[in-house]
Amino acid sequence: MMAGFRLAVVAVAVLFAVPAFAQEKANSNQISDKTVKTLMAYAWDSVPPQITLRSGKVIKFDRTNRASIELPLDAAKEVIVAAYRSYEAQICGLQPAMVANRDAMMARLLQQNKFSDQQVQYANLLHAFVVAYTSGKVELRYIDPDKKEVKITDIPPEKVVEPKKCSDELRKSVDERIYSYYKSTPGLEVKPADVAEEKK
Repeated sequence: MMAGFRLAVVAVAVLFAVPAFAQEKANSNQISDKTVKTLMAYAWDSVPPQITLRSGKVIKFDRTNRASIELPLDAAKEVIVAAYRSYEAQICGLQPAMVANRDAMMARLLQQNKFSDQQVQYANLLHAFVVAYTSGKVELRYIDPDKKEVKITDIPPEKVVEPKKCSDELRKSVDERIYSYYKSTPGLEVKPADVAEEKK
């Protein structure tokens, strides 16, 4: 994953993206196409000219050809759903589950054998971006209709999203959902001690 995501100045409409996403509860049947497109648009600014994989392979992104890099809507929606699970695992301190969730998502994407190297790495970037974005770790700058920049501190309190907190119920639910997701991913060896610590 890449650290320190950069997000360009965007329209003030972004204020409503996270609340809508939270209300949809990251359910694949509830996330609207509009939300998916909005998150993809913001994530686009985190796409670098190139990345180097652990294997040493260099993946270059042709940022003049966005359509060839971004995922189709349905595939992007699956990535965003997985990212929200990762976000919940993160706030609940379930780091092994968070990693397992991301790994299962990437494995499922690769198994489809229909995406380019650029699209596969874009999926990884989109996942990381949505986790950071939902966690409030991405710095957003806004511009009003008069093109005047609005600082985050100037946003009215009613427009600010209250950070989600982890309850015992949520922790158990996230742990179980990710364990089930990982277990149902073909080709992955299930390791309960790594995927769901409470199931030892």
